[in-house]
Amino acid sequence: MATSTDADRRRAGTVEIAHAWADGDGRKPLDSLLDEYRDRSAGSTLTDTFYDDLSLSVKSRILAEDPPSIWVEWPGESLRPYADVDALRDLTDVWTDTDMESGYLDGPRELSRIEGSYRAIPINIHRINNLFYRTAAVDRLGIDPASVSDPREFLEVLEICDEAGELGMAQPMKNPWTVLQLFSMILTGQFGVDVYRSITDGNPHEHRGAIETSIELLDAYADLASDDATFVGMVGANRRFLDGESVFFHQGDWVGGEYADVEDFDYREDWDHVPFPGTDGVYAMGMDAFVAASTIDESDWEATREFLEFAGSPTGLRTFNRIKGAIPPRGDVSLDAYPPFLQDQYQDFQASREQVGSDALETHPERFIEAKAAIASFVTHRDVSKAVGEFVEAYE
Repeated sequence: MATSTDADRRRAGTVEIAHAWADGDGRKPLDSLLDEYRDRSAGSTLTDTFYDDLSLSVKSRILAEDPPSIWVEWPGESLRPYADVDALRDLTDVWTDTDMESGYLDGPRELSRIEGSYRAIPINIHRINNLFYRTAAVDRLGIDPASVSDPREFLEVLEICDEAGELGMAQPMKNPWTVLQLFSMILTGQFGVDVYRSITDGNPHEHRGAIETSIELLDAYADLASDDATFVGMVGANRRFLDGESVFFHQGDWVGGEYADVEDFDYREDWDHVPFPGTDGVYAMGMDAFVAASTIDESDWEATREFLEFAGSPTGLRTFNRIKGAIPPRGDVSLDAYPPFLQDQYQDFQASREQVGSDALETHPERFIEAKAAIASFVTHRDVSKAVGEFVEAYE
């Protein structure tokens, strides 16, 4: 792993990228992106620094007036605390002087702006409203996943599975984010994107009934989870789905990359997916982006800008996402070399009528933390009335 020293950072033409990708699906694509950029540009020094707690480390360096040139962050509301203290460079000229503004699709483009100015360069999209299923199991049970109209009807499907003695859906409830993600998809699928956005924008009182119904459905889903669901994380739940222990699994498309490496578990033949019930035509997104420090020396800015332009280009995004197992956030990137599952995801992305961010992207970080706390509390006490109050308070 390449790391940077203070002397390196002070050298003109140096670009330091801070990230939290130690290995796996983050480290490898980053290395590929950096290697291809270095092959194309010999005029600057490009280094990367790994932090286990990226957010805390970057904030500490900002306070010490020594921020990295670039760091990886979620776009959307996660940018606001940095923008509020003028820690982010305005990247509008990077967007408008290149083909980024015309190449990026609406959802990623909008999530890159704060107060009308571009502050981020999105580098991937993971779809989070996937409902994976085992084809043999749904055929055996006489279930057509594509015909399930909304989360309430999906509850009836889970009950059919339960009556047949099968676990309908593996539900990882050990960590709050997976349960919050499911809650958000229930809310979106039952009441629509506009209601979801209004709540995450800080207007929960207007939609208290929608929140209550969504928590009631979440509670009913939990009743049909495995007995040990509160001790099972995302990886464990995914493993159970892979092992044939559940009919369905709701998760982001990052798990689909693992399926491709499983012997005798072929896409469309052994497993398939549909949008989470009620979200057909919606592409709910998790996303990473590069942001730049507002205090970059002008002697380093040109090198930094050159890298950002490459990272946001069709070539850079194709290089990164082919290995990342995600789709690029532009509409003009060839996916010929991508696996069929990701090609299908990309087609859905281009055809989607709504592109909406996850809670982490759409919700102010303080509200997001409080929402996860409300979910953790619900998992513990399973009191719907109490959870409604905690959610309304969290999103205020």
